[in-house]
Amino acid sequence: MKLITIICKAAVNPVTEVTELLGQEQINIEDIDFNQFGEEAFLSIAVSDYDRSLALLTGAGFNAVSDDVVLLRGEDRPGELAEIARALTNRGVQIRSLTLMEISSGGAVVAITTSDNAAVREAFSDQVVN
Repeated sequence: MKLITIICKAAVNPVTEVTELLGQEQINIEDIDFNQFGEEAFLSIAVSDYDRSLALLTGAGFNAVSDDVVLLRGEDRPGELAEIARALTNRGVQIRSLTLMEISSGGAVVAITTSDNAAVREAFSDQVVN
């Protein structure tokens, strides 16, 4: 089951908007999970039409990512991305993209696409969001 994850501020719980948007487009939601970490929140959904749902959500302005992307919670400090990149390189993982997605008080969400996302999830198991 492929998941779509929406990154948002905890105060902006998008459950109602997302379910209405997908319902209007006749897309079945098979699973939905909302998790809050301080000021950050993540809405993960499994749907009947993955590609169309991802396009609709991003088109509607949601910060939505596919499950091909690993989301990590990290610190908002100089060198954080470099440490992540070095740890992955040392494991032989090729980085395809490394993007800072969201910053809140003292924290950040980093989106990573690699040659081995399972290795990323293992290396950073305590920081993985999705």
